[in-house]
Amino acid sequence: MFAIKEINDLVNAEALWRLLSPGKTIFDTWDFRYCFYKYFPYPLNFYAAYEKRDGEEKPVALLPLERHKSGWLEFFAEDPCEENRLFLRPGYERIIPRLYRRLPKPVIIYDISGEDTFTRALPLEDYKYVLPLNGLRTFNDYARRRLSTKKQHNWRSEFKRLEAGGLKIIYNRWPDLKKLFKLNVINFSDSYLQSKEDQQAWSDLIRLPFNWQLVSLEVKGRLAAVALAVLFNKIYFYLISGADSKTIPSLGKYLNKITLEQALSLGAEVWDVGLGDCGWKEAWHLDRISQHQFIRQ
Repeated sequence: MFAIKEINDLVNAEALWRLLSPGKTIFDTWDFRYCFYKYFPYPLNFYAAYEKRDGEEKPVALLPLERHKSGWLEFFAEDPCEENRLFLRPGYERIIPRLYRRLPKPVIIYDISGEDTFTRALPLEDYKYVLPLNGLRTFNDYARRRLSTKKQHNWRSEFKRLEAGGLKIIYNRWPDLKKLFKLNVINFSDSYLQSKEDQQAWSDLIRLPFNWQLVSLEVKGRLAAVALAVLFNKIYFYLISGADSKTIPSLGKYLNKITLEQALSLGAEVWDVGLGDCGWKEAWHLDRISQHQFIRQ
C-alpha cells in the first residue's frame, strides 16, 4: 500500500532528494540544483510516495517539483538544468504513473529522461547529444568514425588556419567566466545568462567541490571564446560556452574540439554536450538521447 504526500518545506525536501536521488548525473545533485533555486526560490511541491508496511512508512519515490511564478508546476530548478527524472527505489516502477496522475493542473515539465515505459511514452520534447568515448584516444579517432572524408578535410583546414593566426589555449583562468557570460548572451537570443542572478548562480557553482574545467581561447592576444565544463561520474558535461564566431569563423567549432580533447585527456567515458542542437550538434553526428515532456493544462 502506498501513500503520496506533498512536501513543501526546504529541509524535508532536501533530505528526501539526498535519500532518493540516483546521483547519475551532475543534475541529480542537490548542491548543483540549489545554486539556481536559491536565486529563484519558487514554492516547493515535492511529491513523495511512501510504502506502508508493518506500521511503518518508507519513502520509495520522489517527484521534485516547484510552482513557477506563472502558476504551473515544473521540475525543481528546471531552468537551466536537464535530465529531469523521478527518483525511484529499484522495484517500484509501478508507482510512476500514479505519481504523475497525482499532480494538479497546470503542470509543465520539460527535459524528462525516458528511463521507463511510462516516461518513454511521453511526447518527445527534444534530444540531448552525447559521444561515448570508449575506444577513442584522439580527436582524429572521433573524426574518422563519425565524419565524412570531405568534412574531415575541411575541418582540418579550418583548424590549421586558426592555429596559424595566433591562437592560444588557456585552462582554468577563472576570471574569464565573465567573458563567457557576455559571449553567450551575444550568441544566443534565448540565453539563460541574461540576468545578474543567472550569472551569479553559475559563479557560485564553480565554488562547489566538483571537477570544474574552464577552457579559454585567445586570438592574437584577445580573449575570444570560453567554455565551462565539469567532470562527474566519468561524464564530461559541456555546460555553457561563448565564442566570437562572427568575427572569427570556425572558432566555436575549434572550442568544441578542444573540450572533446580535454574530455579524453581526463579519462571521461562520455562527452555530454547537452540539450538541443544549438546549431552545431547534428553536424557532429553525435548520439541522440530523447528528452520528453509532461504537460497537463
